[in-house]
Amino acid sequence: MNNDLHYLTAADPQRNAIGRFQYLSWGEFTGYVNVSVASGRAWEIAFYQGQIVWSLDLAQPNRLWQRLLQSHVGYEYVGINLLFQAANHTQANAFENGRAFCWQYQGALNLMTLSEIKRSELEAILNTAAHETIFDLLQYSQGQKLNFRSQAEIFSQRPLVTIDTEAAIERAEVMWQEWQTHKLGNISPNKTPVIRHPVQLYRQTTPIIYQNLVRVITGKRTLREITVEINEDLLLTTRSLIRYIQTGIIELIDLPDLIPAQIETKFLTAAATIVSKPAPNIDLPPLHAPRLTAAKLVICIDDNPRICELMRAIITDAGYRFIAIQDATQALPRLLETKPDLIFLDLIMPKVNGYEICGQIRRISAFTQIPIVILTGKDGLLDRVRSKVVGASEFTCKPITKNAIEASLNKYLSTVSKES
Repeated sequence: MNNDLHYLTAADPQRNAIGRFQYLSWGEFTGYVNVSVASGRAWEIAFYQGQIVWSLDLAQPNRLWQRLLQSHVGYEYVGINLLFQAANHTQANAFENGRAFCWQYQGALNLMTLSEIKRSELEAILNTAAHETIFDLLQYSQGQKLNFRSQAEIFSQRPLVTIDTEAAIERAEVMWQEWQTHKLGNISPNKTPVIRHPVQLYRQTTPIIYQNLVRVITGKRTLREITVEINEDLLLTTRSLIRYIQTGIIELIDLPDLIPAQIETKFLTAAATIVSKPAPNIDLPPLHAPRLTAAKLVICIDDNPRICELMRAIITDAGYRFIAIQDATQALPRLLETKPDLIFLDLIMPKVNGYEICGQIRRISAFTQIPIVILTGKDGLLDRVRSKVVGASEFTCKPITKNAIEASLNKYLSTVSKES
């Protein structure tokens, strides 16, 4: 196979897709292939000696990697932002001629070399992306011609991970056959369900089913993303929705891709901006008594009672009010009730972790400006980036020290007025 660009179309696009991948595998092709259909959808697949190195849905590459990182590694909040930062650590190119390539893949490789993700996790991500890409080609090629644009290249070094092309083909064909068997051939798992007629949906379901559907179908996640979120099988989930899709109660739409640069800018700006202070809480005194201003309130969410007592001693000695919350599930109700001025939040807790709580706090409009200081025994790139992504203001390592806590108090509560 030479370096010239060439195109190929076939009367049977589905068989052509499989045959083309098999040809690339058997011929030990090295380079990249761009595949497109008449409707405009396009994919890119890189090969090394016939094995798949990476594969991308060019319409939603960031959504793909965000979802697979959440599914196979558990990066629910950081995902694509972490890849974006990790990819910028090096300027390496996969191909010798310096052609721009998949930065998400480069970011994942960097994370693996930093031991932030395991080799097995990266293999699982690339495997899933490979068979999903072939599945999508089989589906989108229904009644359309496939255009293949291939370019032979030489990798600058042997890829650390490659995927067996034949195995990916076999898995994709099985999935596609099951999809067709259940009459889902025209339902793309890359589409996003939106409830258009909630009253009709309520009438056709039980209250519990309706509540579950409304909770899951937010119009912000694709079918594939929903199944990762609820940890369910894609085929079963789609089958459960098909009757509502066919009757128009639920509509399938296209979502734009995630834009990591904007997200990155947002949390870096938020981290660098001085957080504005809410007005101090005022205790109303008895009539004609001198007016007293309450000291600002600091809350520590940590399941360790020794940490809470240590924090209480440091914070109250500094002249602030203090509340400890050891049950993370009760954090939000207590925060809404007390409206603190500063929150210290432990990262590792049973039932719910600090990332989840921080994200929940930031989604409440009254708490968007409250400083949140993460407390953790870890100090890795992943933890720092994840903390910023979910809205943390600062990151403090355990074991905690009086100087570190007082520094945070001075930084965020420097205008405190104490009782006179």
